[in-house]
Amino acid sequence: MRLRDAGYVLVIAEKPRAADKIAMALNLSGKRVVNGVRVWEGFFEGRKFLVAPAVGHLFSLDTEEKGFPVFTYKWVPRWLVERKSRYARKYFEVLKSLARGASEYVNACDYDIEGSVIGYLIIKHFGDLSRSRRAKFSSLTKEELVSAFRNLQPLDLRMVEAGLCRHEVDWIWGINVSRALMSFYKKVFGDFKILSAGRVQTPTLIEVFRRHVERECFVPEIKFNISLKLRVGSEELSIRSDFGKDLTEEEANRLKIAIERVGKARVVDVKSRTEVLRPPPPFNLPDLQYEAYRVAKISPALTLSSAESLYLDQLISYPRTNSQKLPKTLNHRTILRNLSNLEDYEEYVSELLKKPSLAPVEGSKEDPAHPAIHPTGYLPRKPLKERERVVYDLIVRRYLASLSDEALLRISTYVLRVLDLELAITSRELLRSGWLRIYDYEEVGALKKFSLRLGEEVSILDVGVVKTFSKPSDAYTKSSLLKWMERSGIGTEATRAEIIETLFKRGYLKQTTSGIDLTELGSVISTISTNLFSELSSVQLTREVEERLDKIITGELSKDEVVREVTSVLKPRLISIKKLLESDESVKELRRLAGLDSGDASCVICQRLAEFSYEGLRLCRFHGIAYERLRESYETWSKKTKISFIEFLNKVLSLKSSGKYVREVAELLISRRK
Repeated sequence: MRLRDAGYVLVIAEKPRAADKIAMALNLSGKRVVNGVRVWEGFFEGRKFLVAPAVGHLFSLDTEEKGFPVFTYKWVPRWLVERKSRYARKYFEVLKSLARGASEYVNACDYDIEGSVIGYLIIKHFGDLSRSRRAKFSSLTKEELVSAFRNLQPLDLRMVEAGLCRHEVDWIWGINVSRALMSFYKKVFGDFKILSAGRVQTPTLIEVFRRHVERECFVPEIKFNISLKLRVGSEELSIRSDFGKDLTEEEANRLKIAIERVGKARVVDVKSRTEVLRPPPPFNLPDLQYEAYRVAKISPALTLSSAESLYLDQLISYPRTNSQKLPKTLNHRTILRNLSNLEDYEEYVSELLKKPSLAPVEGSKEDPAHPAIHPTGYLPRKPLKERERVVYDLIVRRYLASLSDEALLRISTYVLRVLDLELAITSRELLRSGWLRIYDYEEVGALKKFSLRLGEEVSILDVGVVKTFSKPSDAYTKSSLLKWMERSGIGTEATRAEIIETLFKRGYLKQTTSGIDLTELGSVISTISTNLFSELSSVQLTREVEERLDKIITGELSKDEVVREVTSVLKPRLISIKKLLESDESVKELRRLAGLDSGDASCVICQRLAEFSYEGLRLCRFHGIAYERLRESYETWSKKTKISFIEFLNKVLSLKSSGKYVREVAELLISRRK
């Protein structure tokens, strides 16, 4: 490829759309298409600049070694490893050619660990790291980009080292455990199947497996409450209470009759308070993903995709951030004046602009690279797609809410006494809507306003006994699973949603009407991983690696130290697994580790490996747990209500909240007693 001049500054953008925005901000008007890649050139402050894009990572780790364990690897062109990445080759070749004539290089990829690694590897392979600098920006607005290029910084080598370490550790973990899994699967099932495991992926799968077992072995508990219909002023108020007692059915019925005879309750205590509802901080990525799912059922991955598109359109700041804080230098009035041109926000923004000062509420979380997600003040140049519109609206309203006044809620609690028992009823009144006016996605609970005086009598219009049954923990959704990953300290803001999607693509997880559940393959892989790689699949190990990566950024550890640590943990376990797989006598043991019938005994319900024996019944782990919980629950039920064991089993079968394994055991026990 022939260039018009030599000695230019080569600016490497992470994606084509980002390259376009950088070029426009720097007033580089010379647009050319080179081998199908759009390249920009021109002069910025007297120097010739050339802006060319990558398409994310152009290099991947690979090895020529077969089998496992394997600890030798190198960086190679990405499309040689991933067939689906062939489109990246033309960008690779264009950057390789352009780098030859450059006198200086600027990594202008996204300012995070991945962006640092993407640009670093391109410059390392094609250019000269000693003549390289870093552009740091958190939005693609003209003002911020010009400032970034006027204040170029040295390469962020600690962030690069942490990123390279993450790639190497994840590759070592993933390739070795995945190959071990595939060898295991082939020996047990006699079939080759492409399987994958990951340092973050596998603990996440095991957590879904744990929740699956918990739900499918769930037996509902029975509870008796008293329902009351009260006359409060001109209103009727319905409440339920057990009066702080674990009532049996007989006790509940006696109490019902006694309350009916009295017919009134007296107010014996009144307490009122004003609750201040503080505005929420602006979004970080995990909070945005959680809220987009709660409000509009948009998956975390699609939320991130939409936010990235809004970022590339200059509408919001960089979305892959953990920060809940905004910089003191952010010009809120300029952003607000621009947002006032959008009809949806015009009225509210005009009120904010009347405030003498604008200080956003901050959360506790920080990110050294980027501020919280906020609108830039640039306006959409074309109608947004529906999903992007929802995500943009959330971000704008949350930003406006963070600049708003507190909301005030008046909460009055009245303690009523009937017989010698007490119960509380609560009045809730919104005194000032504050930030709730603009962020109307927030729920403050049911608002019921009424007033009672101390000593006042309240008429009891109706009394009943209500039988309720407990429910299991909710099945995970993509959003709540992502929250679990965040709380557990595994994965990053940028990778968690993608890891969840990977578990679906691998066929380990499926979507059901109630949420995420395991497939049969996912159950087998979870069982194998738990039994074979327990110490390698723990949340604790994964969290410790994340903490060590943070220490690389602060300079407390080096990449090589962390890679050696991980290798020392993996290697002995992998060697022992390999010996087990190579043993001629290992199939029976391998089937046991997979939770399968090993030839000795199988579960009478599902043919899995029998691990329990009850009443002459051989049961697998899951059905054994279900049996034990049925027996334990019957003891509780029988103390609260007169019910035979068969009646109990039939009732459990009729309840939708009963787990699958519980139902199957109940059906078996009923059939044996006929």
